[in-house]
This record gives sequence, C-alpha cells and structure tokens, in this order.
Amino acid sequence: MKQYNRETSQVSDKGETMMRDVIFIPLSANEELVIAADGAGGIGEKEQDVVQTSYRILSQYTYRVALMECMAVGAVPFSVLVQNFISEEAWPIVIDEIKNMSQKSGLTELEIGGSTESNMPLVQSALGITVLGKVAKDEKKVGKTPSDAAFAVAGLPLYGEEVLTRKDDVLPLDLFLRLLKHPAIYEVVPVGSKGIKYELEHVWGVRNLRAECDFIDVCKSAGPATCVIISFDKAEKEKLSSDFAGWLTPLEMM
Repeated sequence: MKQYNRETSQVSDKGETMMRDVIFIPLSANEELVIAADGAGGIGEKEQDVVQTSYRILSQYTYRVALMECMAVGAVPFSVLVQNFISEEAWPIVIDEIKNMSQKSGLTELEIGGSTESNMPLVQSALGITVLGKVAKDEKKVGKTPSDAAFAVAGLPLYGEEVLTRKDDVLPLDLFLRLLKHPAIYEVVPVGSKGIKYELEHVWGVRNLRAECDFIDVCKSAGPATCVIISFDKAEKEKLSSDFAGWLTPLEMM
C-alpha cells in the first residue's frame, strides 16, 4: 500500500524535514488533495464525559481544527466527513454546526457525509471530523517563511474547561481567516495539543525559543487550535499589531 506522509513545510539548516498536520496527495501536475482531521473524546453531554458541554459546542471546536488545518496551507475545502460515535440524535446537530461554520467561512458548496455508530452505545462521547480540500501547487502556503522572519502567537493556548470559561481568549475563526489573507504574513500554523514550542520546532526548525514568554506558556496544549503561530515580515510588525490589536503576542528568541 502506498503511504503519504504529512506535507513538508521546509527543511531546517540541519537538513531535517519539518512537518505540518495535514496530508498532501497529488491530483494532477498542478493540483493536490489536502486531508485534515480532528477528533474529540470524553467531551459532551454524557454522564461519564470528562468535560461537560453541549454537542453544538463540541461540533464547533472539532470541525474548527480540521477546517483551520486545511485552510492554513492554502487549500479550499470541498468536502467534510463525520465519524459520529455519540448517537443518532447527535447527527443533525453536528451537521447543522458544520453547515453554519462553513457558511460563515465563505464555503457554501461543501459536500458533507459520514457515518454514525448506532449498534454499540458508548458511555462517553466521541466525534471525528475530516476535511478534504484542494490547492494549486503554486498557492500552497508551505515553505514560504524566510530565515529572517519574525514569529508571533494569535490567541492563547487553552484546553479542557478553559476553552469554555475563557472564550474571549480563543482565536475567532473570522480573525483566523483575516490572518490567512494578510500580505505581511508568510504562514499560519494552528497550534495543537503539544504546544507552541513543539510547532515551532517541527514546522520551522526553530530551536532557540524561550521556555516561557511573558504572557504565554509555550509548552501548554492549545486544545482545539485556540491559537495559531504566524511567521511574518518583521518590518511590518507595527502594522500587524495595529491590524490585529490585542491578539498578537511576539515570540522571543534567546
């Protein structure tokens, strides 16, 4: 069976391949398929769920991660697949939230499908969402960061109950879309459960980040991509700070 690796962002000075959390599969000489996915377990409305929240909120945050990962590399999503391990009753809620968020993101022609585990009732909630997109090779937002770029975090790393109690610190989806379009920004990388420091090391090969910044724990999980890292033209730092006032925290290097 042919295997496809996660796509490379760029190669570090040591020749080490850096990776992003999506898969690229060639479709033609000029276009590639992009696959991004996220899953959540133990979060929802069931008695034994670790974090109690509505299935609407669970759907929003699970879809958010896969959608952001796909769009961050320049892809245009065209389909969403849902793996619903909650219940038959949860299916229309999940689909409704996917449709609502897609419309707000300007995606009006997505095909949505998937399946529900209806034979075996589970004691905890579980949900998986996969987003498929397409990107022209010359429009990929991968490996675009020059060696003299600056870095910053938009949003704050949060997970578990914090995502529900500190909603104002979660990077809004509409602001994420603005970051993608800003001419001074080279790349946008959603932060996952391994934290900011991990993403900097494994995407860009940055090894000299301070263990702690003044406002952010760079080793903390960011849960459902509550923040992103941006690489940008350092000459545009003041303009970016103005355009995204209150959202950007510069990352300091040793």
